[in-house]
Amino acid sequence: MRLHIKSDGESLGVREIARRGRELKYLSFRTVQLGEGLRSVELDSGEEELALDFFRGPVRVEVVFDGGEWTAEIGRRPSLKDPWPMIYVPQGSKVKLTAAGGFCRILVAGAPGKPGGKPVLIGLDRIVAKEVGRDNWTRTVYTHIADNVDAAHLIAGETVNRPGGWSSYPPHKHDRLAGGEVPMEEVYYFQVEPAQGFGFIRVYTDPEDPEPFDYAFAVEDGDTVLIPRGYHPVSCSPGYTLNYAWFLAGEGRSYGAWRDDPRHAWVKG
Repeated sequence: MRLHIKSDGESLGVREIARRGRELKYLSFRTVQLGEGLRSVELDSGEEELALDFFRGPVRVEVVFDGGEWTAEIGRRPSLKDPWPMIYVPQGSKVKLTAAGGFCRILVAGAPGKPGGKPVLIGLDRIVAKEVGRDNWTRTVYTHIADNVDAAHLIAGETVNRPGGWSSYPPHKHDRLAGGEVPMEEVYYFQVEPAQGFGFIRVYTDPEDPEPFDYAFAVEDGDTVLIPRGYHPVSCSPGYTLNYAWFLAGEGRSYGAWRDDPRHAWVKG
């Protein structure tokens, strides 16, 4: 299974990176890039609920759902360091995304939905911001979709990793139903500011895992890493800010239902 998918730069169009039931069991993931030559695209959520995350240029979002029509305007994002809105789209919806000026990048994550939902704009006033860690593993975690949205499976947000620092640390995992864990897959989508920077992620399983693996990837702007299971710490090169959007779905829906690697959990003490 290929866990690290490299960026395709600023190529316009819809790029399917993970299909639910193929690369991952619970999650799907696509990127949408719009600009001169491709101003808009239409998507059908089908049986999935969607999380839409927005980067670069302004975007107009139109949703036709079971219950009516809904529209939102997302402005130009000033920086990867700053929080920005996400949109939740329910099952059975049609979505039109239109670039309102310049290049736009939209992330589209999906998971099994439920009937009867409504679109939700998670604006700056609804995002939960939290400073996590200490020393050179402090980072800011922005949680957009969790208990504040009546979703079926999706949890979503972004982490801003400071220059030269670590995040998702101490390493944690959420791949079994034991010891407070809830089995949930995850997708990380990385962006770097300035864009020529890079970071690293290690994805590795518990020693007791029946199908163990241990991978390390250098991640650059626009790269995706799929995390079907295992621990997944991240580091960033000095001088650069690393932002990674994260999307979770699995057998339960409980943010924080993970287990730290017991070999490294002592750093919290």
